[in-house]
Amino acid sequence: MSFWQDQLFGNQTGFRPFTIEHGVPVLVFIISTILWIRFAASWSKSRQYQSAIVFSWTLAFAVLWWMIYRAFIGQFDIKEDLPFHLCNILTLVIPIALHFKSRWFFAILYFWVLAGTMQAVLTPDLKQPFPHYMYLRYWWIHCGMISIVIYCLLVFKWKIYFSDIKNAIIGANIYLVFSILVNLMTGGNYFFTMHKPDAATLLDFLGPWPWYLLTGQVVMLASFLLYYLPVWWWQERISENKIK
Repeated sequence: MSFWQDQLFGNQTGFRPFTIEHGVPVLVFIISTILWIRFAASWSKSRQYQSAIVFSWTLAFAVLWWMIYRAFIGQFDIKEDLPFHLCNILTLVIPIALHFKSRWFFAILYFWVLAGTMQAVLTPDLKQPFPHYMYLRYWWIHCGMISIVIYCLLVFKWKIYFSDIKNAIIGANIYLVFSILVNLMTGGNYFFTMHKPDAATLLDFLGPWPWYLLTGQVVMLASFLLYYLPVWWWQERISENKIK
């Protein structure tokens, strides 16, 4: 394996959270999202949707390509490489929601992405440093999904309703059961339902396994309510301005 192959695809470790390696990709995506939304404001509806769909497929491709690559080199590990961590599976369903322009599906994704993916951005469960493919993939996927959610809210003006919180909670628990079944069959830890991740996360404050799966329900509800508030305020302001 050459130097650059090792740097990009080798067994690299050493990522340090809350350093420049952590801050730069977040800052880049904040600026990129602002510019994307600004440019999209002058585009046709068709181009706005095409832009979002193409971008969403790049996120899905980043997940699928790594699976194919691992299988190609004979290192595919069913315990780790299936796309069943929440952030990975979301990259595969977001293009579907965009294709069908499904508001209720998007509303569920809104809560899942912000409550789950935002946590992954703030406290990354990442080992590989820059420029490893997993480093680039991690930030492309996690920051990218947040960008798409914000884009859909501000450009498509898709609405979020209080009743969507119930759907998001039901869907999250269905996926929780699904992930437990997958983990029992594969020996994996998808959705972190079998044990906590190695990196420091919010789960460290929610008790040992399996209790954090229960206390996490309270945190999930609180997070969904928290992320609903700015959307509720924004939608109320739009309604008031229309009346005036």
